[in-house]
Amino acid sequence: MRKKVLVLGGNFGGLTAALSVAHELHGDVDVRVVSASDTFLFTPSLIWLPFGKRRPSDITFPLAPTLESHGIDFVHAEATRIDPVSRRVETTAGSYWYDYLVIATGYRNQRGVVPGLDEADGAYTITTLPDAVRAGEGWRRFLDAPGPVIVGATQGAGCFGAAYEFLFNMSYRLRKAGLKRRAPLTYVTAEPFLGHFGIGGLPGGEKLLRMFLRKERITAVTGTAMTEAAPGKLALDSGERLDFARAGPWRGTPQAQELR
Repeated sequence: MRKKVLVLGGNFGGLTAALSVAHELHGDVDVRVVSASDTFLFTPSLIWLPFGKRRPSDITFPLAPTLESHGIDFVHAEATRIDPVSRRVETTAGSYWYDYLVIATGYRNQRGVVPGLDEADGAYTITTLPDAVRAGEGWRRFLDAPGPVIVGATQGAGCFGAAYEFLFNMSYRLRKAGLKRRAPLTYVTAEPFLGHFGIGGLPGGEKLLRMFLRKERITAVTGTAMTEAAPGKLALDSGERLDFARAGPWRGTPQAQELR
């Protein structure tokens, strides 16, 4: 009897797993992908969306045609329950049996990690496509009323590298718009030192990043937690309160948030 492989999730992890199993086993198994989204999203390019350098259509494609062209069944549904004893997954589209299960449903933001962050005027996430589009709207408003900008990685962040990526992207955009003096840029991070990345750092990383930040006139605040966000204000556990433009964007990372 042919084995059944069920993959939950259709982005990088799920798509890679499904295609790899189908190809390496030469079609000797039945592969099915269940995904709450019917669209693949190239997440790394979300950092370009707020600045108009990418459009949603540039970084997405429909999952079904791609999977089905490789002989993989696709179900657009949300998994609601896994029964490991009977090897069955309940979804919003019905039940599916499996011999082997791959769970690749991706990250979820802890949106409450900084109290007030969701309600603070001028705070945006670009972790999801709809939120990145809204961040673009905030960026365009910011250009009409510039002010201080904060890019940050909070306590518990799961992807510090993304914060640096957006930090230098933001610095370039401010310079290109002629706003470097009117919109001072600050990087706030829970990392004990620049370039720690949550992994203890890389050889020469701290020195190199300090040089880059100095060159770009970026102020760094390291080893701190963000305790509260309010319209135009970010409170740190040191007691310091930083200003940010009420039109400026912020971004969330997997398992935590990054303030823009």
